[in-house]
Amino acid sequence: MGFLDDLKRQAEAVKAEQTVDVAALERNTLLAESACKTVFTYFDTLLRQLEVLKPVSKVRYVLDRRTSFDQLPLTGMKVDARRKKLRGNDVYDHIALHARLRNGQKLALVKDFLPDIEQIESRIRQSGAPVHSQAVRNPDNGKLQEMRYELAVDFVLGVHVTPEHDRGRLHFKFVNFDGFETVTAELSALEVGSTRLDELARWLLGEPHRFLEGAQSLRRVEA
Repeated sequence: MGFLDDLKRQAEAVKAEQTVDVAALERNTLLAESACKTVFTYFDTLLRQLEVLKPVSKVRYVLDRRTSFDQLPLTGMKVDARRKKLRGNDVYDHIALHARLRNGQKLALVKDFLPDIEQIESRIRQSGAPVHSQAVRNPDNGKLQEMRYELAVDFVLGVHVTPEHDRGRLHFKFVNFDGFETVTAELSALEVGSTRLDELARWLLGEPHRFLEGAQSLRRVEA
């Protein structure tokens, strides 16, 4: 075999590999898109039912040792889906389900111990509640004496779903499903169907669930 023939053989091998790679990308993209369509349809249907049922969460939300909340109503629910271009095709960029946990209550909190201040501020940030904070300082030396917080019981609750089309996977980000924390996880698009999404709905309402079973890249960050 001549040198040119050897180059031809190598070129054909590369072409074959590229063809396989493109086919795999297209297959994974179709799987991710199908899963995203399932997620959007499920979220949209779920929202319509919850608007009628007006459920309350079974999760306890704790701001500090003396301030916690149970049976918070789910309000302001909406579903949002955005699209983008991928290799010339119109595909999902992300899908999100948003809600608020609110009961109309107003809070006034005072903290004068630095670790308590750091903890309450972390939880308030995670909660997404509108807040007015005021630092009270010693007029003589400017030293911080206490922090005062005024906020409403109006907390963020939501899930953000982002497809990774080339890998055929979906990335989930849950905000405040289990108290003031963020949970992230990945699932294969093949695993995202009505059965799995039923578990997500149970979790949303604060009920026992199995949504995270078998999930990869699981991470939980508490405020």
